[in-house]
Amino acid sequence: MLLGEVSSVVVTLFMLVLSSLLTRHYVRGRRLYTLWWAVSFWLSFLASIMDTLSYLNHGWALWQYKVYLFAAASLVAFMGAGTIYLFSRRAGHIYVGVMIVISLGMWQTLAVTPIPLLHAMPPGEQAQGFVPTTIVVYFALLSGIGAVALFGGALISFARSRRAFNLWIALGALIFSIGGVVGAKVDLYQLFYVFQALGSVILYYGIVSSFRRART
Repeated sequence: MLLGEVSSVVVTLFMLVLSSLLTRHYVRGRRLYTLWWAVSFWLSFLASIMDTLSYLNHGWALWQYKVYLFAAASLVAFMGAGTIYLFSRRAGHIYVGVMIVISLGMWQTLAVTPIPLLHAMPPGEQAQGFVPTTIVVYFALLSGIGAVALFGGALISFARSRRAFNLWIALGALIFSIGGVVGAKVDLYQLFYVFQALGSVILYYGIVSSFRRART
C-alpha cells in the first residue's frame, strides 16, 4: 500500500506542475490547442487527487469516486481536442462541442447513479476497473473517441506537416493509455503511475515543441 500512496502523491504533484506550465503557455500565446491540453492536464490532476485521497482515507467516498470517473474519462477526450486543433480549427470546434455535450450527459447521469459496492473497492487505481452500467456508454465514448483523436490526430498532423512533435505526442498518448493494462498483466498496478508520468512528460515535450512551430 505504501508504494501506491507514494506513487500516487508523486504523480499528483507532477501533474500539478505540468498543468500550471501549460496554463502559463496558454496565457502567453492564447492558442486554442494549448487551452484544451491545459484543461486535460488539469482533469488528470483532479483524477490524481481523488486517487491519492482514496489511499489516505483507506477507501473511496461516493462523491470522490464519481469525480474520479468523470475526470478520468473527460481528460482523454479533451487531450484529443488539443491534437485536432493542431490541423483544423473548425473540426476542433465541432469536436469540443460534441465532447462537452457527452461529458455533461455523463455527469448528469453519474450524479444520480448509486454505487452499492463502493465500500468493497480497494484504494487506488485498482478501482478504475469498475464503471457503473449507467455510464459505460458515456465513459467509452469520451475515453475511446478521445484516444483515437489524440493518437490519430497527431499522426494526421504529422502526415500533413512532417513535424516531429506530432510523433512525440502520439508516443506520449500511447504510453499514457497503456499503463493500466501493463500493470494488470504483470500484477503490479503501481506501474500505472510510472506509465502515466512518463507519458505525460513525453506529451508535454511534444506540446511544447509545437509552440516552436507556431512561432516559426
